[in-house]
Amino acid sequence: MFIRTLVCLALVALAASRLGAHDFWLAAGNWAPASGTPVTITAGVGEHFPARTKFSSRPDWFDQWRVIGAAGDISVGKDFLLTDMVMSTAVTLPAPGAYLGVMRVTPRTIEMKGQEFTDYLKEEGIETALAARQAAGETDKPAKEVYARYAKVALRTGAGSGAHLTRPAGLRAEFVPESDPTTVHPGQTLTVQLLAEGKPVAGATVMAVTEGASGRSVTDAGGRATLTIDREGAWLIKAVHMERLTGARAADGDWESYWVTLSFHTAH
Repeated sequence: MFIRTLVCLALVALAASRLGAHDFWLAAGNWAPASGTPVTITAGVGEHFPARTKFSSRPDWFDQWRVIGAAGDISVGKDFLLTDMVMSTAVTLPAPGAYLGVMRVTPRTIEMKGQEFTDYLKEEGIETALAARQAAGETDKPAKEVYARYAKVALRTGAGSGAHLTRPAGLRAEFVPESDPTTVHPGQTLTVQLLAEGKPVAGATVMAVTEGASGRSVTDAGGRATLTIDREGAWLIKAVHMERLTGARAADGDWESYWVTLSFHTAH
């Protein structure tokens, strides 16, 4: 009886974890380090950026990690170590300017009960998938989802070009800011374009989150959303885009989702 109770509690906790602690992000221990000195880059997961939950990882938890400077990719290690609930690595930025860290977390598959999946779509603002399920009479139907996370972190060491931050980095899904986010001051706005498979994503809910505040917008026909950065600090731009799997891909699951984030700190 005791073991059965523990199993039931574990299943309830697992179901809850599917709806919470979804966000994944990259951040910096020092958002404006001196060039030529190591800076800690962290990979965190949680519900409320920048607060973190315990990071449980597998050896292959990510399959892409690179850092891009004005002159191209810089040399970075591929080892992230678990410290203080986050995975972290040290990166040395060789010259003044802006840098962009880019990561893809290895795709995973998850199955949910019908109402659980519907609640999750509502919570994350995935309106297109929610409407499609309702139109097809699938609101209570279980769903199998293939998901991957695509994260960027922008940081700066001294003066220098940040133009490369405003160009696509070649991820399957990503935010492309229209201006260098490391130069945004409190009270200004930041416009980002959401791309999936290189194409603009319209009608996606985009949120800007910082400690103690958040705002949201919806992408236009060009995949662009403008958000107000109303205070100093580290910010996370996030969105989830989901597409129904069809044809041969339908054997992998019912839906494929792209979890996309961009983190940065307001100008120092």
